[in-house]
Amino acid sequence: METRRFILALSLSLLVFLAYVSFFAPAPPPPKPEPTDAARTDAAVSREAVSTQPVVRQRSSAVAGSVVPAVEGKDIVIESDLIKVVLSTAGGVVKHWELKKYIEADKTEVGLYVLYKKIMGTAKKEVKPLKEPGKVQLFTVYNGQADELVFPLTIVPLDKDLSNVARVEYQANLDQVQLSEKRPSQTLVLTYNGPGGMLIEKSLTFHYNEYKVDLAVRTKGLDGYTLALGTDFGISDKISGDSSGRVGIVTMVDGKLITKKLGDITGEVQHAGAIEWLGQEDKYFTATLVHGSPGIVTTTKTTAPAEIGDLVETRLTVKDASDEHKFTLFAGPKSSSLLKAQGHGMEQMIDYGWFGILAKPMFWLMEQFYAITRNYGIAIILLTIVVRLILFYPSLKSATAMEEMKKLQPQMTDLREKYKKDPSKMNQEIMKLYKDHKVNPLGGCLPMLLQLPFFVALYNVLSVSIELRQSPFISFWIKDLSVFDPYYILPVLMGVSMVFTMKMTSTSVDPQQQKIMMYMNVAFIFLFAWLPAGLLLYITLSNVLSIVQQLYVRKLINAK
Repeated sequence: METRRFILALSLSLLVFLAYVSFFAPAPPPPKPEPTDAARTDAAVSREAVSTQPVVRQRSSAVAGSVVPAVEGKDIVIESDLIKVVLSTAGGVVKHWELKKYIEADKTEVGLYVLYKKIMGTAKKEVKPLKEPGKVQLFTVYNGQADELVFPLTIVPLDKDLSNVARVEYQANLDQVQLSEKRPSQTLVLTYNGPGGMLIEKSLTFHYNEYKVDLAVRTKGLDGYTLALGTDFGISDKISGDSSGRVGIVTMVDGKLITKKLGDITGEVQHAGAIEWLGQEDKYFTATLVHGSPGIVTTTKTTAPAEIGDLVETRLTVKDASDEHKFTLFAGPKSSSLLKAQGHGMEQMIDYGWFGILAKPMFWLMEQFYAITRNYGIAIILLTIVVRLILFYPSLKSATAMEEMKKLQPQMTDLREKYKKDPSKMNQEIMKLYKDHKVNPLGGCLPMLLQLPFFVALYNVLSVSIELRQSPFISFWIKDLSVFDPYYILPVLMGVSMVFTMKMTSTSVDPQQQKIMMYMNVAFIFLFAWLPAGLLLYITLSNVLSIVQQLYVRKLINAK
């Protein structure tokens, strides 16, 4: 009976975790067919905020016709120790945004694909991956050919007659920007003086040791405009299994965090109100524009071939007639400390899911250990010891209950034999035996249930924390604690430790039950084999500490 309870408790814990991973933890979004006309109509009706286009004064055809789009433009390179950015004077937009401190994983991340030809209706053979291997690139365009892409920082007037302003030639005050400790910041000014007194000026201040850019937009002769965050800007990985379905948009509107996964976006989605910030994100990176004023955020998804993954583009509509607006662009890693330093609650972008109340202090403590050891594997080991110390007393009570149950096993066997024809009487006598010896039959299950929240919390920490991305434990063995053990050593060690734990705590002498427990251990090895190596390190060490504690309790009881 005790073994059955143990198996039941362990199975329930596993089922809860698997249910969490299946239904609540982010999962890669399934491919969706291109929406039908009816679906597009329904999506338009169900938009979360619908805005009426502002009434703007009619401009003469002469003014609109005098706007000449740029043919090529000149590239301006901005470089620091953290980023390499290429801006084009054609439209005053971003063509390339590289994070120099982060490299792509060999197999797990795919990065942004860019097409030479239009995406819609393009044959599969014409889809060419143009992303170079190496550094993480949050946005890259080659040869200027990307008809379906909206470039980051594109400004389009709300007056449709002036839509071609999006690709005009801007004049730049600098040919390049090279940041260093001696030159910690520099401002690049892009200016367009158009017909009829029209003016668009973008001032971008880059900082040497930061991923943020201070952006000031000054306009004249416009009744409003949209400022584009760009197609897939901030999304390095969206179609690999490691992306974990975290690709999408994230916005802070009226003090409320709104997130939408790429697979949940249908057609066009709008949010109106006090826009604190708007962003596009994947599992580890983001491009986010801080606004801090009323506005409208519009997100459009374009269906694309599976090799690319659907494209998402977000833009901010600014309607008021004020001639200057200030923004902050953050394009970099979703590091907890970096996001928190930006203010505006941007650290909420990191979703720790269930048991976040535990995940945050666990992550903080792990960071403190890492600051001392400079190794996240050792930090996880120290964190495991702390968790076991927190759970020491209930675990001690559990281990004691297990040993006491073992001592009662002969008497329980006699009672089952004596009352085998009267189950009701047998249960009464067994419960009386428990009461007389002050033994709680459920005491052995409690610690396992108490450990489940810590288990799920650490799983979420390992799944979303960029600090653990590509962090090694032992260089020739575990090179990345955030993904599975490539040699499957930890899953086997975990299974072995579970066998020892069950053998030490089991009170059953039934061979059939022992076989069931062995089969369960083998099943756990396969079920857990693809979990993050850091999590398996935690489970294995926790099991070992549990065995040590059980041996200690057994020694104390035998000494009495």
